[in-house]
Amino acid sequence: MKRRKAIKSIGLGLTAGLWFPSALTSCKKDDPGPEVPYDGVVAIIGAGAAGLYAADILSSKGIKVVILEAGNQLGGRVRSLRNQHEITLQTLADYPVELGTEVVYGINSAWGNIIRNYNLTKIPLAVTATDQFVLDSEARTAADWGTDSDLAAVQDFVANLPTYSGADVSVQQAAGVSTRANALLNSLAANRFGSSADRVGAKGLAEALSLIEHDNTAYLIKTNPLQDIINSRFSGVLGKVKLNTQIKTINYAGEGVILTDQAGNLIEAGKVIVTVPLGVLKSGGISFSPALPAATTSAMNKINMDHCLRLVIDFKRNFWGDSTGYLWGGTEGPAYFNTGVSRSQFYRTLSVTVHGPKAKELSDLGDGMLDAVLAELDAIFDGLATLYIRKILNSDFTEGDRVWFKADWGKDEFFKGGMSYLPPGSSVQDRINFSAPINGKVFFAGEATDSKGDAGTVNGALNSAERVAEEVVLSILFA
Repeated sequence: MKRRKAIKSIGLGLTAGLWFPSALTSCKKDDPGPEVPYDGVVAIIGAGAAGLYAADILSSKGIKVVILEAGNQLGGRVRSLRNQHEITLQTLADYPVELGTEVVYGINSAWGNIIRNYNLTKIPLAVTATDQFVLDSEARTAADWGTDSDLAAVQDFVANLPTYSGADVSVQQAAGVSTRANALLNSLAANRFGSSADRVGAKGLAEALSLIEHDNTAYLIKTNPLQDIINSRFSGVLGKVKLNTQIKTINYAGEGVILTDQAGNLIEAGKVIVTVPLGVLKSGGISFSPALPAATTSAMNKINMDHCLRLVIDFKRNFWGDSTGYLWGGTEGPAYFNTGVSRSQFYRTLSVTVHGPKAKELSDLGDGMLDAVLAELDAIFDGLATLYIRKILNSDFTEGDRVWFKADWGKDEFFKGGMSYLPPGSSVQDRINFSAPINGKVFFAGEATDSKGDAGTVNGALNSAERVAEEVVLSILFA
């Protein structure tokens, strides 16, 4: 039996209900189906999109897996507000309010393909919503700004980013826009990719964007929480998940791998796939014995992950515009999103996503972060944010606390940040080097290891799962 030089696909997994070409080549016509002969167990650390998908693919090949999740729920940073049982007061919106991923990118992307198979109603943002851009504390549509040179400069830079071939400097240095346009640049070309414009590298970002193969259409799902979609799609492996199991050490010195959890329990496996967020690895949340190879740590350290938080704020009135999608260009909140656009006539909710130093600054304010964000909205909309924020109605019909929620990913010990990004001096090759298998026993997946331009997204996590599952299968077949 000859070894194949290339493998295009090993299938989309057990619960997809679809069959794709196997990674195996047949030595004879009566070879049994897709099962890969392996007596060991593959331990997968993390039950986010990458971990669940990798488990699904390997299970479909007959490989035993166990999924070890540090937290108390599945989905990673795909997290829906209505599923958070520790939040006693929730918005009763007739559409999903997401604390994590909220926009899907690509009808034909890895994430988009899953959603398409469920025939869910999609809301394409480019068709149904109009963005507004903030300059001089004033929000207008692009059409209303007309020929404003600063808006045009930022839009041109963003549009041409995939073909950027200039110096290996930060987005801020590469764009060279006026001070007046800096916040807008930070919002459109940096915050949405994981940090601030003085930290994200223009060359690495350009390289990644140029690699995207799907249509990159941005859309919402009308009624289904994204976390529920993840759980439904990978229902076939949910019974293999052990929640509240935080892996602290990975010893791969012997023939197999020995994992130790937070309670000191030992878990033996033949191989391990590590899908935890980059921030956890870089902060030493998991220790390796022997230490990771220098090439792995060097590549990992060239990829960054900064603080991130999401605020969800309820209002009694939509004062930003019913058809508005995003408000780009804020300083406290670089990206304000009208979560109910084209999904509800009754609920008025804004989500605010912040990455980088500003996220850390707001986080340090505690609940004062809400006041900082409201103050910015008040400056843009003449005090309407403070006037119309929804408050709890007490039993005596007086108004109580303001209705808002936060997901402070930077303070969460199981995430320690938002999404990975490439600073100046790094490239997609660093993601590839970081994810290289070690001794045929330690493998890496997760959005930070994506090499198809989708790092920082669910697409990136799913892409990495396909790649790592193939690596594991190859390590078994050609051991």
